[in-house]
Amino acid sequence: MIRKVYALVAGECPPDNPDSPQHQEVLLGGHLYGSIIKEKVEDWLNGIRAQINQDVRRKVAGVDFMNSKYLDISV
Repeated sequence: MIRKVYALVAGECPPDNPDSPQHQEVLLGGHLYGSIIKEKVEDWLNGIRAQINQDVRRKVAGVDFMNSKYLDISV
C-alpha cells in the first residue's frame, strides 16, 4: 500500500477510480436479511435488559425471569 502511495506521488501510476467495482461493497440478499434480523434481535434483547435493570434498580422482591413481561415480543 505504501508503495502505491509513493508511485502515485511520483506520477508512476494513476489514482484509483472510486467508481471502480473493486471499491463497491457487494450486498447479497442473505446479508441484508441477516442484518435486519440481527438488529431486531438486538432491539429485543436490549428491551429485556432494560426491563431487568429497571426491576433490579427498583429492588423488586423476587424478580421472576419467567414472567411474561420479560418475554413479551409484541413490542
